[in-house]
Amino acid sequence: MTSSESIRIKLTNNISLKLAVILLLILLIQIPMSYVRGLIDERQQMQYQAQREISLRWGNEQYIGPPLLIVNSKKDRPKNHKIEKNSNYLKTELIQSTNSNLDINLDAEKRYLGIYEAAIYQAKVYISGSITNNNIMQSDSLKLFIPIRQLKGLNKIDFITINDKQLDSIPESKSFNNLTGIEIQLDDSHFNQSLNYKIQLTLNGSGQFDILPLAIETFVKLQSNWTSPSFIGDTLPSDRKITGDGFTASWHINNLIKNFTKNTTTTDNSTHNFILEQNLSSIGVKILIPANIYQVNERTVKYSFLIILLSFAGFFLAELFFKLRLHPFQYLLIGVSLSVFYLLLLSLSEYLLFNIAFLISASSIILLISGYCSVVLQQRNRGIFTGLLFAILYGFIFILVKAEQTSLLMGSIVIWLILALVMYLTRNIDWYRVNESTVDNNSKT
Repeated sequence: MTSSESIRIKLTNNISLKLAVILLLILLIQIPMSYVRGLIDERQQMQYQAQREISLRWGNEQYIGPPLLIVNSKKDRPKNHKIEKNSNYLKTELIQSTNSNLDINLDAEKRYLGIYEAAIYQAKVYISGSITNNNIMQSDSLKLFIPIRQLKGLNKIDFITINDKQLDSIPESKSFNNLTGIEIQLDDSHFNQSLNYKIQLTLNGSGQFDILPLAIETFVKLQSNWTSPSFIGDTLPSDRKITGDGFTASWHINNLIKNFTKNTTTTDNSTHNFILEQNLSSIGVKILIPANIYQVNERTVKYSFLIILLSFAGFFLAELFFKLRLHPFQYLLIGVSLSVFYLLLLSLSEYLLFNIAFLISASSIILLISGYCSVVLQQRNRGIFTGLLFAILYGFIFILVKAEQTSLLMGSIVIWLILALVMYLTRNIDWYRVNESTVDNNSKT
């Protein structure tokens, strides 16, 4: 054997060099994995864009609240007031509902733009309650203001009645302080008496539905056919029930002037005795699409480094125990096939259920690698055994992805068990003599 051949054999069978090459290959495999991550992010942005387009056409996030009574009256200025040009000014009073009941039926469904989906809803809202205005003696204008966030989503107004008398006035859009909505002009017959109102309307919206508890005492009952709600706001429901047919929730909020602030400033010859706070308290629900496929794919990709590391470690140990020599190119092919799994999973999950897409993708890669290893590892049984190990590995990853709450705990325990198994299997290996034994075997052959 020549000296050059001896040097080549030593380099080829050098364990430290082999480990360095394997680590380098693991880093190289992260290049296609970064492409997959970018592709997931790109597809998710396309889904968000599709959801925005659907929301613009149907209706965005909505809110509704008990009506407010707006009283505009002219008041005389004091004689010692600095402004002498106008002897009077316009005063605006904002009166809350004494009590208000909101009964809301939220009919939610999915709408599609291409392969992308968005959750929309149509809310049938019935509001009843009373406003006490016995202290109002004179007014130039008396209006009823109903807060609605997106007037474009106001599908229809079934009726608005005051003291069992239906209003014939045409509602107008109104922006009052930091609220938007509609206002209805009231006539003189509504002065100096309690206003008992009944309102029924239909709102189109998407994503989120909020209720503003603007009454002194607000009762809310919300029911829907959506099975995956997320309750939001300053107060959680006092009672809720979620079933396979939908959910029901109810709130009871005492909100005495909580959303109102005293205001004594005067601008443009007018004054408000109360103004609405900028950050209004609210309650509501988000209509979420369960198991967003791109979020699930993103969680799956987070375990890619672990899968590649365990796979390469397994093949490295197979070299030691079975006295085999795997070329770095063979490691590279196996690593690329592992990254193709995530590309298959992403593309299939856009058309199939995630569980089915995962099963098909994992089975394809397992068959590919086990068939390849049947030849590379020089025995068919070794290839079958490799396929079984990869089936266990992908099954473990599937469980981690689905078990969001306990994934960290289970992952930590399994990694510890794998590390303990590797340490047990390699406990008797003399790593300094591995190179020598390998060189001797090659010399004999």
